[in-house]
Order: sequence, then structure tokens, then C-alpha cells
Amino acid sequence: MEFIVADHVVSFKPRRLVIAGYTSKDQEALIAHIEELKELGIPAPPRVPMMYDLSPELLQPSPELTQVSNDGSGEAEVVALDIDGRWYIGLGSDHTDRVLEAVSIQKSKQVCAKPVSKELWALDEIVDHWDQIEMRSWVLVDGEEQLYQSGKLDSFMTPEELYRIVEERGYASRGIALFCGTLPLLEGHFQFGSAFRAELFDPVTNKTISLQYMVKILKDAEEE
Repeated sequence: MEFIVADHVVSFKPRRLVIAGYTSKDQEALIAHIEELKELGIPAPPRVPMMYDLSPELLQPSPELTQVSNDGSGEAEVVALDIDGRWYIGLGSDHTDRVLEAVSIQKSKQVCAKPVSKELWALDEIVDHWDQIEMRSWVLVDGEEQLYQSGKLDSFMTPEELYRIVEERGYASRGIALFCGTLPLLEGHFQFGSAFRAELFDPVTNKTISLQYMVKILKDAEEE
């Protein structure tokens, strides 16, 4: 796959895809998020951060995601990519099957594609003001777009901090795509919409990375 960095194109073939969960610097907020998920039927993690090792081919810069039923929802996340030994960041969505999530979190993530932005930023060019970068997402429900998540990256470990844990736990790989964690939901519950949109905004450079995709529900064979 190809990505745009500033004024040039870089090629990337992911060799490993890891979704990191519970990566908040704020432990109080993290506990609140875990309690929020428990109320939705999702058990507390055995350790934090959690690492979910998925098939790398799930990563795709596609404007459309398909599901068998409307049980999935997106979550905006910074995605760190190791491309030829240099780190870049983009914007992705950890789209997850919420029904299956109550059974197995890893399986619920594995059954959904992981949309990612076409544009990337070099990490070394923004890491000194990482905490100031803003991330937001919106979901389209019944024709109305709703703000779904909103916050700054100061809520999360930096990719370097997170990758040290990845190395310690044996997930490290050249060509890795690493999802770095998501923000709490503003309304505290999942929204199952027909489209998902997200953005990263850098107030220092006044640049934005955008991600948007439609959700297509496949025809259910059992209903024929």
C-alpha cells in the first residue's frame, strides 16, 4: 500500500499488526474507561496496556468497510508505522464487532478491517508537541453526524513509550503497524452508524490528517 508524506509517496507492506489497548497516561481515566466497558459487557483486561496481535492484511486505506450485520463500531486511533526503519504516524479506526467482543476481544477485532488514513506524518517532526495534537471522531446515525470522541494525545503514551512495551512482550517486528489507543466515548455507549469520520489536528503546524469510510452491511444468507 502507498501513503502520502508531505509531498512524496512512501510504500508500506505491513508485516505485523498490533492493537494496543488501555494506553492512557491518566490511570484514573483509564479505570473509568474500564468500568465503562464492563457496563457494556466487556470484561476488565488482565493487564494494561493490552496487546492484540492481528492479521496485518486487515490494515487497509479503503473508503468502505463491510460487515455481516450492524454490530460493529469504529474508534479513532493514532497508528504508528515502521517504514524502512523510520516511524510515521497516521490515523486509523479500530473497527470492532461489539457482539463478539463480549466473547473474545481479540476475535472481535480480527473479524473487522482496520481503515487507515492515506496521509502520514513523520513522527520525529511532531513528537516534541505530541501532547498538543487533537483527535476527534464522528459517526453518522440515521443521517445525522454526531461527535463521538474528542481529546488530545496527551492522554496517551507516546509511540516510543508504547513500543518499548511491545518489545518487552515479544511483539516487536520491522514493518509493524501499531494502533496506539483510543479516547473514551463522549456519550459512554457505542454508536452503530453508516459512516465513520475522524481527524488528527496539529495546532502547531495547522495540518490535519483525515479518515472517513462508509459501512456496508452485507446481505444475510440466513434471511433468504
